Amino acid sequence: MDEESTQGTPAGVLRRLAALLYDALLLTALLLIVTFAMLPFSDGEAILTSTQGTLGHLYHVLLLVVAFAYFGICWTRGGQTLGMKAWRIRLQTIDGRPPNWPDALVRFTIGAALGIMAALGWWYLQTPGWSLSDLAAGLLLLPALANLAWIRLNGTRQTLQDLAGQMRVRRLP
Repeated sequence: MDEESTQGTPAGVLRRLAALLYDALLLTALLLIVTFAMLPFSDGEAILTSTQGTLGHLYHVLLLVVAFAYFGICWTRGGQTLGMKAWRIRLQTIDGRPPNWPDALVRFTIGAALGIMAALGWWYLQTPGWSLSDLAAGLLLLPALANLAWIRLNGTRQTLQDLAGQMRVRRLP
């Protein structure tokens, strides 16, 4: 038996993006719950580092921990988040096992950095008019776009996170 018949074919860009969108909606709900739980500590005020000081920093760290916990728990216990289950794809190491916690941390860190850079680039591009800063904003989008393009260019359909963590995302039969 060949590898594709036992472990599935490599997942494509659209399927990965659909699973990521699904997970983003679920993660947003989780982060809203965390935010709601933190509001009594800020007397119902917006939790900003400029107004809340240490509480603001703690809040941002807590959001990152919750986001990593969601992905880390799902990836290390079977290789699938809820979005990945819905779109029938699985994250696995090169030898076919679910990733361990260090692997999940590498993947999450690279993915979060790419996502934050793309979000900042998109946000800066929303300002009216054109200036040199728009060029810089466009450059912030490039790593995320290159990561998605790499799936098509790489013969094994791996992203930069997959390559860094020695993992792959497979489509389930």
